[in-house]
Amino acid sequence: MYGEGVENYMNDAPVDISVKNNFSNPVTPIKGVPLPVLGVVSFLDHNWGERFSSAACYSMVNIDNSNGQNSDDYHQGHYALANLLYHPVPKVTMGGEFQFGRRLNFSDGFNVNDYRMQFSFKYDWRKTFAY
Repeated sequence: MYGEGVENYMNDAPVDISVKNNFSNPVTPIKGVPLPVLGVVSFLDHNWGERFSSAACYSMVNIDNSNGQNSDDYHQGHYALANLLYHPVPKVTMGGEFQFGRRLNFSDGFNVNDYRMQFSFKYDWRKTFAY
């Protein structure tokens, strides 16, 4: 997805409109501008057989910041995950997932990586009735 002023439709992007410096014009020294943003997502679900399945995902958001934004404003984010799920019996799922996140600020040099492991267990309580 690419567009200007559409950040509200993305989870990580903070603002749609920002300030752009226009100091050469004394009547309008600053202007409001829609920020261009690029969003990319890819997701893969795979069944290894009857008992195992996996998912892998990658997404990225990149904002073309304006010259009127703060140096610590959000510029780019990355997110990825991979999991392995085990289905020992019908209605039961358990497994582990690795998650990765990265944030880069506009121009202050700050960037950070975040790594997580998550384990889950699910029992499907759903009951179906035949008519």
